[in-house]
Amino acid sequence: MKSSTNKKWYKRKRIKIPAISFGIIFLLLMAVDVYFRTRSIPECADETSQIQCPFLAISKPSTESRSAFMDDVQKSGMDQAMAFGATMQVSLSQNGLWSTLFGKAPDINNLDKVHGISHCDRYNRYTNEVEKQLEEREVDGKIGIQDLVEIKEWIAEKEGVEIISSSKQETALLFGYAGGNLETGKVFTEDIILLINNKMPTRGGKMTLDLFEKAQKLCKWKN
Repeated sequence: MKSSTNKKWYKRKRIKIPAISFGIIFLLLMAVDVYFRTRSIPECADETSQIQCPFLAISKPSTESRSAFMDDVQKSGMDQAMAFGATMQVSLSQNGLWSTLFGKAPDINNLDKVHGISHCDRYNRYTNEVEKQLEEREVDGKIGIQDLVEIKEWIAEKEGVEIISSSKQETALLFGYAGGNLETGKVFTEDIILLINNKMPTRGGKMTLDLFEKAQKLCKWKN
């Protein structure tokens, strides 16, 4: 019987198992990178705002590194879990896996170039029309989250696009960060208007993953 010491080094169990595990992890990471980098990027006409996301326009996070970016996002009211998730989602789609792993931050001035996340049906592309619709719908100075959903669907129809998940997320983020009440499903119109104009809401200013997820569940979309 041959001694185990005579086995070729790459066939030894303590080498073989970690090598196989590393190979599987590497292939999975490659698949993730390909997935994010091949998602579509819409072409939105007549872009006027450099920073399209109201939250990032307010927080203006550092782009020196991913960690500095997340720190600034948290300082602006987003909890740690959500800050990490949002940063990784945008960074992976915009920069790719390897740049993200090495700490590259999202480019907030090129949010219209993010694979699978950029969307043309944003509230701040139709600020005047949205403000008018909000004021028409408000009762006692408030509007419902479903009003935001219906206005978003109107914007998407105007743009001729289907509403993707990141656009739906914008609605929940807007409602939550403006201080929306999950029990009543209402939020002050004034704070929504401030946000779509890239200004800090009078109330709210805090966003947690739990609030975000619950706000999403309140939304009733056609598709």
